[in-house]
Amino acid sequence: MNKFRVLIYVLFLLLMETAYSNENLATFIIRDYNSNELPYVGSSNADVTIVEFFDYRCGYCSKQAVDLAKLLEEKDNVKIIYMEFPIFGGISEIAAEIALNVWNQNPSLYFDVHNGLMQLGPSMKKNTIINLLNNLNLEGDLIFSQAEGQKENKTIMKNKSLAKRLNLRGTPALIINDNLSPGYVKYENLITFIE
Repeated sequence: MNKFRVLIYVLFLLLMETAYSNENLATFIIRDYNSNELPYVGSSNADVTIVEFFDYRCGYCSKQAVDLAKLLEEKDNVKIIYMEFPIFGGISEIAAEIALNVWNQNPSLYFDVHNGLMQLGPSMKKNTIINLLNNLNLEGDLIFSQAEGQKENKTIMKNKSLAKRLNLRGTPALIINDNLSPGYVKYENLITFIE
């Protein structure tokens, strides 16, 4: 019973902090990140903030990427913050490392790399990732080998820790302003959160 009271008290404090700030859940949960640590696209002064947890080899994440890209084309009041969350391990980890390295070195290409990796989806392999990077005039072999040799990425570790605190066990998962939606959200349903 004591643990339950403590949990209620902590949740109350979090809710009060959120209520008295101009934040919503989506912006509140990323408060511990540096301002440019997480990749994002869309309006910097958006009315709607979407935080997406995803894995590049997740088939439903690939479908979600198409819907989110369509949303960005049609709405100018949306900002999407991408949380690299490679739950499938292996090449998913390397792809997430590559995407974050591109974000840090050439942020204008992140969205192209992100969408390209999403199109590769579950069938991605080393050579298809290198070809994607080369087609974007990046040094695919070098970037892949750097990511492959990279130790634990701090941003990915923070993303995994945050997902655990939010009790997220799969991908995709979206936080749209104050709404947490685990699983794939169809475009028609995405629009209802925004309008």
